[in-house]
Parts: sequence; C-alpha cells; structure tokens
Amino acid sequence: MENKRICDSLIDPVSKSAIQEGTHITGNIAGAGDLILNGELKGDIEVGGLLLIGEKGSVQGMVAAENVILAGHVMGRVTVKGKIEIRTSGNMEGHIVCQKIAIAEGAYLDGEVHTHKGNAVTPSYFTEKRKDLQAADE
Repeated sequence: MENKRICDSLIDPVSKSAIQEGTHITGNIAGAGDLILNGELKGDIEVGGLLLIGEKGSVQGMVAAENVILAGHVMGRVTVKGKIEIRTSGNMEGHIVCQKIAIAEGAYLDGEVHTHKGNAVTPSYFTEKRKDLQAADE
C-alpha cells in the first residue's frame, strides 16, 4: 500500500479562494473550489475541493471538504470524502470522519476518528521534510 501526501500544489489557482491572517469571520462559508484559510472562522465551512487550514488558521464549527490539510486548529467535527493530513503544527479537537488519515509526529488530536465505511483505519504517519533538513543531508 502506497502512502501519498496531499500536495499543496494540488490547489487549483483558478478555483481557489483565500482568507488571510488577521481576518475574523462569524458565519458559514461554502464554495465549490479550493480554500486556503489562514484567518479565524466561527461557523461551518463546506468546500468542494481541498481545504488548507494554515498554521495561523482556525475553525470552530463543522468542516466538510473533499480533502483537508490541517496545519492550524479545528474545534468541531470534520467530514472528509478523501484524506485528511494533520501536520506537525496541526491541532484537532473533535470528531473526524474520513476515508484516509495521516498524522505527523507532534500533531495534536483529541477526539474520535471514523472511516466512511465503518472499517478500522490505522493512521499513516509521516515526517514533514524541511528544506534545512534536506540541505543538511546533501
């Protein structure tokens, strides 16, 4: 079985939206494309593509997306049709329903994880590769 990371470059530049750091939203967000969230959202979010929650991003509410990369903070329920990656800086408090999950060493998860079909899933773990670590090996 091959583990594949959801790559940030998968975000379609035509259909992506971004909420920048320092932006605070109270309400719900819905869209068909990809979204990069570096601001704060108190409410629900539904994205038809990839949702990237950056290190400064946070959501308090329900999250639904095709795929999710979590580097920030989520407090609530996350429903993912495909895969969720919780990166080293990621902080998840609540319930996750997904097909696949990858949890980086150092990530925080407090809650439950369920698969779509109800089958047990063994999380796949990955180590984020930093440019400075790669340069040291060369």
